[in-house]
Amino acid sequence: MGDVASFLRSIGDAWDDFTASLHESFDASRRMHNRAATEEQRAKTARSTGMVVERHARLKALPAYVYELADRVRVLDVGANAIDRLDEKVGLLTMATVIRLDGNKIPTLPKSFTSLTNLRALDLRGNALRALPEDIGCLARLEKLDASANALETLPKSLGKCRRLRLLDVSANAFRSTACLEALGRCVELETVDASKNGSMRGAIPVSWGCLIKLKEIKIDDTKVDAVPSEVFLSCESLQTLSAARCDALDVKAMKETEGYQHYEARRKGKHDKQLSSRVLMDEARLDERLG
Repeated sequence: MGDVASFLRSIGDAWDDFTASLHESFDASRRMHNRAATEEQRAKTARSTGMVVERHARLKALPAYVYELADRVRVLDVGANAIDRLDEKVGLLTMATVIRLDGNKIPTLPKSFTSLTNLRALDLRGNALRALPEDIGCLARLEKLDASANALETLPKSLGKCRRLRLLDVSANAFRSTACLEALGRCVELETVDASKNGSMRGAIPVSWGCLIKLKEIKIDDTKVDAVPSEVFLSCESLQTLSAARCDALDVKAMKETEGYQHYEARRKGKHDKQLSSRVLMDEARLDERLG
């Protein structure tokens, strides 16, 4: 039964990937068409569809019509612009489920941002953020958060209240300690955590992550992470990939001797070998990419 269930899950994952690629192609086509229209036409389209698409528009601020639409907005995509400030009025977009602000110059999010409690996906990558709102935990429906390639030095403790969060990408920031990741242990739906390319981040993966029984992938490449606690190997029953390339502070031999590591290996081999490519990725000179 286990093999059948795993096979069905793999079919489901493949279908999700396929439909995601179709959606992306559709979005790209829609963006090209949208940019050919006037702002008045784009506002009219947004009013009828609930989708605001203003990518690559050389914007320095959100168009006025966005605030006029307010709670009629379901999707806001203003990525790849030159926006350097968000007005407090962004809090009017209370029914938005997807917001894409990637590739702008935003240094901070307004206080009203956390009133957007219907958000499911938030893309903040490639901005100038030094911090996320302290009460980001108010975004209780959030499932995907990409805050990579910013200047974040820590994460708010309230992020642990985002119990539906499945994917978190905080790579390429300015974390100094793994302590800021501890609250993630309360995000019980987490499947992927990418904290790679935080070159100054020191310490061990938090023990609290042992509660993340759905966690499939951990990325800590190009960091100074020095240990993986036994709780992760023993309790993260879905863990498939631990990527730690160029993680020089991590003693591979000591990691293999950590309590639970062999338990993890046996579980990986017995349960996932046919469907998954579970592995610990290290520098080739230090550890082969495939274990066992």
